[in-house]
Amino acid sequence: MSVARLNPTALIEFTERLIARMTGNANFPNPQPTLVDLAAKKDELDALVTAADDGTRQDRFDRNQAATELKDMIRVLASYVSMVAAGDGSIILSSGFRIRNGSEPVPPLTVPQSLKAMYTDHRGMIELDWARVENALNYQILMSTDPALPLSEWTAVALTSRSKTEISNLNRGQTYWFKVQAVGRTDKSGFSDPAEIMAA
Repeated sequence: MSVARLNPTALIEFTERLIARMTGNANFPNPQPTLVDLAAKKDELDALVTAADDGTRQDRFDRNQAATELKDMIRVLASYVSMVAAGDGSIILSSGFRIRNGSEPVPPLTVPQSLKAMYTDHRGMIELDWARVENALNYQILMSTDPALPLSEWTAVALTSRSKTEISNLNRGQTYWFKVQAVGRTDKSGFSDPAEIMAA
């Protein structure tokens, strides 16, 4: 089943199943996005579906926009489940997701290139941008204040389906280093070369 093909009502039902199956599931201690955020977006869509039934063109646009945002969140969650499960079908099924049928092998993911850290108009916020990786579903971003630390001591600060993201709540005057990793359906790439920036 492809999430992209679900209509808003089916999407709400699917999201409710995911939330029910993952709530208290020891396999998934830190879902990304959080189940609270997922439930909030589902409730928003539910209200917009009701409003759009006999509503205006704007009501239908808002419903469709919320459905698109919820589908994006589910794709990120699916990537998180895939990473945690590491190919274990029983763990995947425990989340409420289904296991895809076998398909042609996908080439290994390449390491993200051209990572750049840039200032934004907001204090304590920077933007990261990198080259898209073919067959990547999502990207995981790690942050450190000391590039010499082992990778295990870097902090995961974002998981996104886009090849750019914003990081906020940084301390002014502090230098930060960032690395990005491509995440596929069954594998992950190595980490990019770090990008350095002093928060403004």
